Amino acid sequence: MRSIVTDLDSTAVCKQPCVLAIGMFDGLHRGHMRVMKSALKIAEETHCLPCVLTFAPHPSKVVAMGRPPVEMLFPPEIRARMFESAGAKKVFVKKFNKAFGALTPEKFEDFLKKKFPKLRGIVTGTNFVFGKGASGNPQTLAEMAARNNWKYRAVDGVKQGGIRISSTRLRCALAKGDMPLYKKLAGTSYTATGTTKSGKKLGRKIGFPTVNLPWNPECKPPYGVYAVTLVCSGKIYRGVANYGTSPTVGKTEPLVETHILAENIRIGARKKISVQFLKFLRRQKKFSGLESLKRQISQDVKKAESFFRKAKTANAISPARKAL
Repeated sequence: MRSIVTDLDSTAVCKQPCVLAIGMFDGLHRGHMRVMKSALKIAEETHCLPCVLTFAPHPSKVVAMGRPPVEMLFPPEIRARMFESAGAKKVFVKKFNKAFGALTPEKFEDFLKKKFPKLRGIVTGTNFVFGKGASGNPQTLAEMAARNNWKYRAVDGVKQGGIRISSTRLRCALAKGDMPLYKKLAGTSYTATGTTKSGKKLGRKIGFPTVNLPWNPECKPPYGVYAVTLVCSGKIYRGVANYGTSPTVGKTEPLVETHILAENIRIGARKKISVQFLKFLRRQKKFSGLESLKRQISQDVKKAESFFRKAKTANAISPARKAL
């Protein structure tokens, strides 16, 4: 995975002919996927590499925009995996700082020519802006492309409920715990991915063993209990998961603790997994002791089992874009 990610500040030049999909693409929602598909098509037509040019941190963390800085849905390494699963062969990450944010469109053009001397095409959304004071836009890029013999395509967004899908809408749905809406907007369920770790095996002692996944993105779903599917080594398991800090037992690190509903399934530490959040069942709360916690988990299991029974077909629960 790391081989496709390139830090533009530590490399002199991309020597390969390429097409760039340019943007933050946080969440890689249905609108972003339309941009990616267009970039793949141009890359195929021009016989060159489909790539992504993205930025870190989010510009709102560097440039005053009259609103709070954006909390990203996914960290850079997870976003890179999403780009790869969408067809990107290379992901170029440019550090966004004040100097870069102050570039004029003309200086941004110079930057592209210097870093990508064999650039063949650019694809963005129609709402893409860049440069000092957001002075660059698709029209600016079209003129830039014409000067340099690059193909350029500005791709219209996708609407859901009559409103354009955006990363902001994904963040709002996630903050409310509205997992069905998140899936409608993103095209796939909200998914936590990473490597499992060992716990104190408290769940096993009270009859509900869990698979533990550290998960601490900037923009989080509400702490609480969810009906989930867990993917490991290509196999999909139904489960119920607590996401949060487990105040009853004094944990402070946010974990996704998944109890697999099937019997006799054990997934140990240091395993690559993904956990899809399908339904928010209840918010996190602190219990008086382990017995009350055990009773509540029993109720949570029943709610999750009921959720899965109501799913008419296995296709109603989509697998992750790319199982780890």
